[in-house]
Amino acid sequence: MTLLYQTRQTELAIGSADWLLAVIGAVAVQPPQAVRRLLPRERRAFLEARVHASGLDYGTGSVDPAVELDPMATPGARAFAHFVAGLVRLCACAGALAESAYFLRNGRARDSTSAALDSEPVDALTSVAPDIAVQARRAQLLAVLAAVGGEARAAAQLFADPLGDPSRQTRLAGRIAPRLARRYLSESGPFAGLPLHNGLCAIEVRTCVTLALASFGHGRISPAAAAVAERTARSWRALLVELLAGLARVQTNGKVSLKGLDQVLRSQRLPPREARLLRRSLLHPRELEALAPALHSEALRKFALTQVLLGALVDRRFEAGEVAFVERLAAATSVSAGDLALLEVAVDDFYRRNKDALAALQLAAMPEGLPHALTTRLEAAVRDNLDRILQEIRETGELAELLAKAGVGGSLSVTDKAKVREQLIDLAKTIPALAIFAAPGGMLLLPILLKLLPFNLLPSSFVDPPLQPPALPEPRRRAGS
Repeated sequence: MTLLYQTRQTELAIGSADWLLAVIGAVAVQPPQAVRRLLPRERRAFLEARVHASGLDYGTGSVDPAVELDPMATPGARAFAHFVAGLVRLCACAGALAESAYFLRNGRARDSTSAALDSEPVDALTSVAPDIAVQARRAQLLAVLAAVGGEARAAAQLFADPLGDPSRQTRLAGRIAPRLARRYLSESGPFAGLPLHNGLCAIEVRTCVTLALASFGHGRISPAAAAVAERTARSWRALLVELLAGLARVQTNGKVSLKGLDQVLRSQRLPPREARLLRRSLLHPRELEALAPALHSEALRKFALTQVLLGALVDRRFEAGEVAFVERLAAATSVSAGDLALLEVAVDDFYRRNKDALAALQLAAMPEGLPHALTTRLEAAVRDNLDRILQEIRETGELAELLAKAGVGGSLSVTDKAKVREQLIDLAKTIPALAIFAAPGGMLLLPILLKLLPFNLLPSSFVDPPLQPPALPEPRRRAGS
């Protein structure tokens, strides 16, 4: 049975201490499912996969079944609740991976030192009552959020003594909840449609994962480790602002975008020193080639390209300047065209699958917003080369099957979409008119391509022969005729 903590808007104010404790409690009721024992370096990879699968990689979470909201709650409030629940679930998963006390599904606790060393379980296991385990999990999960939120000293005390005075949790939650609400812009606003706040949330997620792995792995929260994690997050935020500011400068409505970026930064109420740093990054972003050396890790390069693609694809208008900006960033960071295509397909697929759950990045279902000149160019290219395109598509076999499936309304997986784009790019070697699919954003044109192609794309070997009507019997001769 699943226990639901109801966080109804009429009962609990979004962003209040009680609201935050209720959401954390909804996750704390049941610890994560057990997984095979992982080495410390493997735990990070495991959580990275969870981050991506949950959508938190994009700064927003999928619907969490443990959180029940009032049906009249705003989209921003809903997305915020599920974002926080997803964030807390990642921290709980880190606790389970480390086999930390209170986070084992069977309610047993291991010695924290042996857990940190990833050694074999000790023989003496301490049984913990279920209600006590829930209370302790809630306290330690709150402590991780608090450490990321600049309350490392108080968080360290709560993490070390999770069953102490409950009033400490309420006081700490009261300081952390408003910060989370500001970070997520939970009350929405005129600038909530911009991608910057989702990028800030994605950084929050990564910082929480890093600190949760360290805290549960070592059995304590280190204020020094929290400070290192915050410095890293601060540098990521500065890079994010520079990238989105650079993107805005090549957009047709760049002035509006820059104004929105400034509004988002002001809403965060950041410490004065960081606020000045980010404003300087906004006003004077470096050229991509100068910025590239700062993107020194694979994770940071992937994050940068993902966020730029989110910013470029959010309005379904992939302008020439945006295409050139994305290609320059990929070239400057030595990201191959194939890897860039996979990122683009993943971003586009995430938008389509989660458009109802997104509070800030609502998209249309079809690319009607693409520039008219681009769609006209594709239409002319297909009509002028239709015979050659059909011949090449039929000869590829797999591409014909996938296009036929999409043409009749079937759903393509992320892998299928990547295959379609890869093979369309291959076709461009013989039919240059299809090179348009090689550019970032090319997959946005796929629905238009499907409308232009005949319904039946399959090779003859995949097509059932048409049923022939039964032959009519020969008319009988009448007697005497």
